Amino acid sequence: MEKYRWPPYIPEMGDLVKDYIDQGKPLSIPDESGIIHELECDFAKLHHRKYALAVSSGTMALYSAYFALGLSEEDEVICTAFSYHATAAPLLHFGVKIVFCDVEPDTGNIDTAQIEQLITPKTRAIVTNDQWGHPCDKERVLELCRRHGLRYVEDCSHAHFAQYGGRYVGTFGDVACWSLQGRKLLSGGEGGILLTDDQDLYERAVLLGHNLKRPAQSVKNEIYRPLDRTGYGLKLRMHPLAALMIDHELKNYCFSWIESRARTLEYFQSQLQGTFLRPMARRDYVTSMGAWYGFMPRLDPAYKVDREHFIRWMNDQQLQISIPKSRPIPDYALFAPDRFPIGHFTKHPVGTYLNAQSYYAQIVNIPTFTFEEYDQIDRYIERIHEYERLFL
Repeated sequence: MEKYRWPPYIPEMGDLVKDYIDQGKPLSIPDESGIIHELECDFAKLHHRKYALAVSSGTMALYSAYFALGLSEEDEVICTAFSYHATAAPLLHFGVKIVFCDVEPDTGNIDTAQIEQLITPKTRAIVTNDQWGHPCDKERVLELCRRHGLRYVEDCSHAHFAQYGGRYVGTFGDVACWSLQGRKLLSGGEGGILLTDDQDLYERAVLLGHNLKRPAQSVKNEIYRPLDRTGYGLKLRMHPLAALMIDHELKNYCFSWIESRARTLEYFQSQLQGTFLRPMARRDYVTSMGAWYGFMPRLDPAYKVDREHFIRWMNDQQLQISIPKSRPIPDYALFAPDRFPIGHFTKHPVGTYLNAQSYYAQIVNIPTFTFEEYDQIDRYIERIHEYERLFL
């Protein structure tokens, strides 16, 4: 069984990297210049945001965002219960009480109807993701944040250029973060980026992970001037070669990949209609799934399909399908209150989230076909029908 791989091979990328090195361009950029600055400007411009900061990973973009908000042990942050663990994990390093919110049973996104009951006088922020590229209900989260005086952090790592009501995700929150690692639509191998319109949040994020020349150029608040060489002591810079690769993909491939992936996966969605494998849910407010980070249809519980048996059978037919690796965040040992302490911080009980559990138990991971591989998709559909005839 040949494994479907992403990112695709880009013939000129090797020459692009070689030319960059051969021309003696810098392999470390300590200031606001060069290819890293170019990527930041391009990404910010596309999202109509004032400030962009490239960092070493999406996790570090989120870490920088939480640091910029000034979160501490006295604070609570409401977070979706289903996402990659890094949506919440950096909060543990600030001693923040993470208040998980259960998810919608069909999208896996935070259930905005449950958020308000979780807000307390200690709540400082809400963090959401856009599971598999499907935007969560941005307007509802924004309305709650405005009414209760909270900050909104968007984790857009699954949703490059997805659209809510014709507007890109990452343009709603006080700060938004993306991963740019190997499996993302835009990839530099590793990397992340943060966007905001808030100058103070931007400057604090710069100071957290950048030193030498960048703080002196980017930070305008005189209060922070004593930190203009050291910042807060960490180095979270993106490697210039990663920025080079990401910016090249952004300018030359990104949007054609999105269009092709949409055609391909919408075809897959249409062919799943009427089978025991439900197409991925899609709300009316979603005008684009953007990157579709993962194709994760759900088993219809009415059919009582044994997920493990179905997956083994499909694998025997030489078709790539698996149980998704990301589980509900509270299930991970990292978040258990009595295990694996981080510094002197107290971890708080996390609870059980039934919708997140049932959603995870129903989804299956199928390759995110992008280049109109209709023959391959038809093979999946034929075998799904065959499985139904044989076992259901």
